[in-house]
Amino acid sequence: MPELPEVETVRRVLEGSIVNRKIEDVIVKYPPIISDDSDTFKKNVIGKKIVSMSRLGKFLIFNLENGNIISHLRMEGKYFYLKKNELDNKHIHVKFIFDNGYELLYQDVRKFGRICYKENNDLYSTKPLKDVGIDLILNKEFDYRNIYDKILSRAMAIKTVLLDQSIIAGLGNIYVDEVLFKSSVNPHKKSNELTFDEVKRIVDNTISILSKAIEYKGTTIRSYTSSLGVSGGYQDFLMVHTKTVCPTCKNELIKDRINGRSTYYCKYCQR
Repeated sequence: MPELPEVETVRRVLEGSIVNRKIEDVIVKYPPIISDDSDTFKKNVIGKKIVSMSRLGKFLIFNLENGNIISHLRMEGKYFYLKKNELDNKHIHVKFIFDNGYELLYQDVRKFGRICYKENNDLYSTKPLKDVGIDLILNKEFDYRNIYDKILSRAMAIKTVLLDQSIIAGLGNIYVDEVLFKSSVNPHKKSNELTFDEVKRIVDNTISILSKAIEYKGTTIRSYTSSLGVSGGYQDFLMVHTKTVCPTCKNELIKDRINGRSTYYCKYCQR
């Protein structure tokens, strides 16, 4: 599943390809991918130019000359930027046709991804972006105490809390395992039992790990691979996720499930 570094990588690649291109047509082959009425969506975006690409958490934002397209890739959503009619298959659900003979194809084998349109005034004040928590890569002026209070307000496993995008945005299964290992925090530990120092370590390590993962264009493992000619390299730096031996104490790592998600940790180094 693409997490913040992978989505940021997609954003950067698309920024170099589709900015200043006009959308001449939109073909919706599977309407449920569009959160709005698909005909209304098409009316809102056809004829408009993409002026920039932005991101919040795991959400891609296509900033139009008037209005915005929001895209969430969910489990296996991918974009292809190719010459018109160069690729088609049953998993391509939306096509954006541009004025230069190219098209942006949205492919999603599991059909979990969603695309919607928002006016500028509604972009951050309505769902889905309204409920997105702090993006620590974009927002450098955050308050540790505020994050600490929000985490302590939950009484559940810290891994589950960190996967909740309403507190810290952008963390998914891979990076939560890595952040908690580097922070020496057991993923089963109840969030309302964490100390302020533990939360501060989690925040600081989230920033450092996500920043390095962005530098290496994300993590390419399992179902997530780039369809835009970019290969992620951060998988070479993973400490615990998918690993069997703790890199610190050399004991066997625990592979567990927390709230249905595969979880890797060291019971000796993470308390």
